[in-house]
Amino acid sequence: MLSSEDALLNELLQLLNKQNNVSVDELLPQVFAGAAWVARADGCFFFQITPENYMNLAYGRIESLQLSVHDSAEARLFPSVFLPDVKNKPRRRPQEVCALLKKQLNFADVFSEPEIETDFLRDFDAAHGYTSSSLLAFPLFDSRQKVIGVMMFVNAKDLRGRSIAFKDERVAMITAVCQIAVNALERKYQTESYAALLESFIDILAKAIDAKSPYTGQHCQKVPVITRLLATAAIEEKQGPLRNFDMSDGDLYALHIASWLHDCGKITTPEYIIDKATKLETIYNRIHEIRNRFEILRRDAHIVYLQKRLQNVDTQENLQAEFVAKVKQLEDDYAFVAQCNMGEKPLSEDDVLRLDKISQVQFMRYFNRMLGLSWAERENIDAQELLEQPAYENLLQNRPDQIFGVYNRGELYNLNIVRGTINKEEREKVNEHIKITIDMLKALPFPKELSKVVEYAGCHHERVDGQGYPNGLTGEQMSVPAKIMAIADVFEALTASDRPYKEPKKLSEVLSIMRQMKLSGHIDPDLYDVFIRRKIYQEFADNYLKPEQIDEINPEDYL
Repeated sequence: MLSSEDALLNELLQLLNKQNNVSVDELLPQVFAGAAWVARADGCFFFQITPENYMNLAYGRIESLQLSVHDSAEARLFPSVFLPDVKNKPRRRPQEVCALLKKQLNFADVFSEPEIETDFLRDFDAAHGYTSSSLLAFPLFDSRQKVIGVMMFVNAKDLRGRSIAFKDERVAMITAVCQIAVNALERKYQTESYAALLESFIDILAKAIDAKSPYTGQHCQKVPVITRLLATAAIEEKQGPLRNFDMSDGDLYALHIASWLHDCGKITTPEYIIDKATKLETIYNRIHEIRNRFEILRRDAHIVYLQKRLQNVDTQENLQAEFVAKVKQLEDDYAFVAQCNMGEKPLSEDDVLRLDKISQVQFMRYFNRMLGLSWAERENIDAQELLEQPAYENLLQNRPDQIFGVYNRGELYNLNIVRGTINKEEREKVNEHIKITIDMLKALPFPKELSKVVEYAGCHHERVDGQGYPNGLTGEQMSVPAKIMAIADVFEALTASDRPYKEPKKLSEVLSIMRQMKLSGHIDPDLYDVFIRRKIYQEFADNYLKPEQIDEINPEDYL
């Protein structure tokens, strides 16, 4: 038959095994109360030692006074102590001796020990009309034999309630009970350490992605803000389609992690594609090369005009008019090419035909084009001898040496981009980031409670009408948190004021676009309505948008 101490120990061990449902803060008081009962002690104190070597009172209880010392005014008698500071003190408190010397103390009368500093106990006794006498203290060790705390008991009681010394034969049982607290704390420390490591890794990776480009700003850091606001609002819905939606703490944390890592695949996307503000931009805007060719043609036209004047080919007025018309044509053509390069408006069929016509205009190249090239560039050119001699070249060019792997940097090819600034191959590379994100996240050994990180992060470019990527999922195939991520990503991108390919938009413009996205099947209509009704856009705007972007919004206009 089990003794009462064994029964208590079994009960506490069972409680420890249920830590998934019981927090450490709930568990420790029960353990300490059990330890005090086994010790027959009236008072029990636990001093926790932090990784930084500070000793803090974490728990204190005097049963006869019905007094909890922790988090009360009494805690002033037990201030935080930096252990290295007390090493050379002539007299140290019992808990300090235990921690520094890693030894057990057992005094029948603590006040009779000259080497022990007991002023704090005298002050405590005076304040409460209490009498401290016997004291037991011992260090608690983790699995690496590092001291993580000190247990201190005061006033052992006999069966009649009289103060007696602590019995040595009970110390082993007391220590076994307290070891349960050690195990719980060690688990807590490990969990917190791993969580801190994961958070730091995520933070560093997100900042590295944003830092790749001076224009992506803090996208990976702002999307989590919007995600959290919308998820909270959706959970709080009491009516409508989302009234039964809820998320556990684990799912919310998974969504938080996913929102930070949703673009981690962009670490492989070339910066010039992410930052591509114009169609001809790679590392720099190549419109300047084309402008120089127009400059050459203008000079050539001026030279021809002067030569005709010298040869009296025609009257000065006719030659002057011919030259002015030629310059005007060049200026108009260059302005058109420059406007096409911006990508602000879609190209029409007539625009494409005009670009092709302009590309056929030729100029004379006199210098050897092979000079100053790297070996890799030279390897990309077949008939090198043709580029070493003067020759006529087209004003806008698509050359074999402008193709690098899958990337086509042909001038005419890129100027012919119908919408935006990114060509087909570059668009595929941008879209590839989400596949790489999914592969990267799948490679991480997420614990069970974070198993949905991949799903949440991998769906932020899916559309509820099934036209998104990478998997073309429909709204029915996507979870609510995944659809929250999609809205957060869209809203941050539309409101961003640091993108080179678009000017900052006012809040009203952004919401008008998002309303159209709702109607066209791009984003989830139910979540969008919550986004508008709960004014999540306004809360984000007040903290993150420039003042000039924020205008007056009537929510009803955007539902």
